Amino acid sequence: MPKRPGVKRLDHVSIATSDAKQTLAFLSRLLGAEIACPIAEEGEGYRGAYLYFADSQARVEVLEPCDAQSFLSKFIAERGPGVHHITFEVDDVEETAAFLKEEMGIEPYRGVWSDHEWKQTFVHPKDTGGVLLQFYEWLPGKRPDNAPKIEEI
Repeated sequence: MPKRPGVKRLDHVSIATSDAKQTLAFLSRLLGAEIACPIAEEGEGYRGAYLYFADSQARVEVLEPCDAQSFLSKFIAERGPGVHHITFEVDDVEETAAFLKEEMGIEPYRGVWSDHEWKQTFVHPKDTGGVLLQFYEWLPGKRPDNAPKIEEI
């Protein structure tokens, strides 16, 4: 029997918007967070940045679609701007996926896969009551010590 996911922390909440600069500026001013770590995944169809809070490991990710074919364009058209997914750092993604499948009867959405920084899996909103969940673990040597700060995306 696989172990329940060893959740280390809530990493980030991701917000989909049609204007990341405007949303980042608003949330930064409102929440007193620093805008950092620009995100540009043109091949995946999105860009944006993270908001970091002093003395906290949790972040807010703000994403906008790159074009009308992006999955975020479809998300915003169907649901409007808002929370897109919630991401948790776990001890072992493979074990998390096995727990989902064997103990909860949930097939991990898109399986387990790696990008250039982490190994990850997702739980589809139909299985969670409406929110996409992401679970990840850092690939060896990829966990950043701290995030570089930038003024704007």
